[in-house]
Parts: sequence; C-alpha cells; structure tokens
Amino acid sequence: MVTQSSVDLQKINGPSGFIEYAGAMLVVDYGKVYQDGTPVGFLFEDGYLKDTSGPLGLSDQLRPIEALPGLTFRGIDTSGLALKLPLANHGGPTGDLTYNGIRLHVVNGRLATLDHRLVGVFGDDGVLCLRDGAAKDGEFRLDEVTQLNTLFQGNKSDGKPWTHEFNRQPTLYRKDRSYAENEIIRYFMGFDALSTVQKRYVLETMTLWAASGILQVVRKSEGDASLGNVKHGAAGVTAVRTGNATFDKEEFDRDVVHYNQRGPHFTVGRGPNLDLVEVRLSLVVPHEFGHQLEFTLTQAAQDHITEMYNQRRKTCEKVHALPPHIAGYSEFLRKDQVERRHFVSGYSKSSMHEYWAECVAAFSVKGSREILKQFDPEMHALLTRLVVKPQSILRIVLHETTAALQASLKLGGEYTDDLLF
Repeated sequence: MVTQSSVDLQKINGPSGFIEYAGAMLVVDYGKVYQDGTPVGFLFEDGYLKDTSGPLGLSDQLRPIEALPGLTFRGIDTSGLALKLPLANHGGPTGDLTYNGIRLHVVNGRLATLDHRLVGVFGDDGVLCLRDGAAKDGEFRLDEVTQLNTLFQGNKSDGKPWTHEFNRQPTLYRKDRSYAENEIIRYFMGFDALSTVQKRYVLETMTLWAASGILQVVRKSEGDASLGNVKHGAAGVTAVRTGNATFDKEEFDRDVVHYNQRGPHFTVGRGPNLDLVEVRLSLVVPHEFGHQLEFTLTQAAQDHITEMYNQRRKTCEKVHALPPHIAGYSEFLRKDQVERRHFVSGYSKSSMHEYWAECVAAFSVKGSREILKQFDPEMHALLTRLVVKPQSILRIVLHETTAALQASLKLGGEYTDDLLF
C-alpha cells in the first residue's frame, strides 16, 4: 500500500494530457497540473495526485483520483501509450503486490512501481495484464507461461480482505532460484548431478538467453538438453531436426576446463609443424542451443544468415586460402593473421549452420560478445536485435508469447537494461 507523504517531484515524470473536473479543464504536462498557466498539483501515472490546490483542493498528501468524484484524465503516459484515468473498469483491488521479488502497489486495479509508474492492471479475478506498446491492444494478458511468481495482499474492490498467490509450476520451479536459473536447470537435464564448476559454467554461458526469455521459447518449441556419449553435440549438426540437444560428456568436460583456464576463446596449433592456428570457442552449451534456436527463426532470417556466411567464406578462401598440405573446412591462420580473421572461430567456416551456432555461442558471454562485435559486427547486430526485438527474427507463431514473456521479465527484474552490457 502506498503511504509516501513526501515525493521528489523533480525526479519524476508523469503523464501528459487533460484533466476534467468540476467544470474546469486542466492541462497536465509530464505530471505537472496547470490551470490557466498556474501550477495546481501533480498527477502520477498510477492516478495519485499530490500537492494540489485550486479546484483540486488544498492538500500535500497522496490521494487517488477516486477521492475527487467525477475527475477524469485523458492523455498519454511517459512511454507514449494512451492513458485514461480512472481505468475503464472503474475499480479493482488495492494493496501490495510482489512480482518475482519486486515490490509494486495496486490502487483500484492499477498496478504500478513504487515511484508511481503505471505498468499494468490487476483484477479482482487475479488476472494480471501488463501495459506494453508491443501488444496489439496495448496490454499483455499474462498466463501460466508468461507470469512470474506473484503475491498480492490487500482488499478487493468491494473492500473485503484478499490474499492471492501465483507460483510458476511449483513442482518444477525452485523458490530459492531466480527465473533465469530455473529455466537453465529445466533446460539442462541432470543439472543437479554436475560439479560446482560445471554448474557455474552452464549458468554463466546461458544466462543471457534465459533472462531474455529466448531460452524458454526455444525450450518449449524445440526441446531441452542433456549429456551423452555422441562425440559431438547432436542438435542441428546436419540440419536434421532432432529437437533435443545432446552434449558429448568428454567435449563438455574439456570445454569447462578450457573456459576456466583460458576464457571463451583460445587457439590451437594445426598443420604438420603447427605452423597454423585455429581459433576455438569453449562454449559448447550455447553452441548446441544455437542449433535449436535456428529452427525458431523466420525463413527470411535464415536466408540472410546464409548470405552473410557465403560472403564471408568466399572472401576467407581468397585471403586465407589453405596450403595444399592442409585438409579441412575450418579457417586456419598464421599467428599474425588471427586479428584479421573472417570468422569468430575457425569452425564457423565449416557450414552456415555451424557459423550461426558459433556466433550464438560467442554472443552468449560478455567478453566473447565484444570479440564477435569486432570480427562480425553484422552478426552482432542481428543477435542484438534477436534479444531486444525478437519479433523481427522469430517465426510469427512465437511473437505474442515472446513479447508478453519479455514484458513480464522486465517487470520482474530478470531482463534488465544492462543485460547486453
């Protein structure tokens, strides 16, 4: 329940539009309310008024607009979305709501942050809708797939005390873990059997995809992952859809060692006299995830990636042609050519599918992501767009769920502004 009596209005932007009350028309400019150019109060996005005077009455306390019967606001919020106060249903619960550990408040059904930014609507039926410009009607109605753990304590619109709780599949999700960690654990079968070092490796290399919601979308569409003895990860290697990813245990163990000792990138000597080197990535888990992710892309996106790959390979074969005594499909280089390579890793050259999977892997970790940006800025931009605006790349059947899930994760503090930085 909001009880602040002092709010720094200089640091808060409110809505813009017009208030109608008691026959007067008041102008609202970023929350500041004016009558004929004279300040008469402040209106927050969640419908609270403060420091009012004139026709709004003299008060320095926070008051919901319902305290002034007949008052209405029409305009836009700080993000540009249309805003009408009170809400169309003219009612709803009032109280405190905790969303994935983030404290929010609800006033007459309006869900807002503690600094009064309106983020959604919460009904007497427990249904939660988030305001978002990406939604067709300006709101995403959350469901068991997109909603995070929720606890409301307060009163329904009729004044009766009410406690409402929603937990994500309680038999599968662990309350002591974040959403992202839970998604990674669900994706990687047998996670609990891993060593502490192995667990940290999996979490570090997959957090970006989990926190952005992409992992959940791919997991539900394509499958999960597990360890095996296959001598190579089995998902998408031959472009044959397999659903689940299988990591070879020896390759996985080796990658964990390389990752902890050398970081995500390292070079190995090739050729009879080790006169050439190949750049490698120690990121097998996000690599195989990349093969699964490929199947969720639009055909246009896949065609574009193929064009990017073909152009790079064509140029690479001219500039870094393999000597006659070396056979293989990777990009092999002299040591002085490593910083002028065409692919983020040598293996990326072997096919379009491996090029995509290796780039996904490189994008998964901050340090490696910067290296990808250096050597392949076009792919870095495409993968950034995938995380920031997935509807531009993912198949249309995944758009609504992905957008709603990302809105939910942003509200729940999982998808943060610095996720890619």
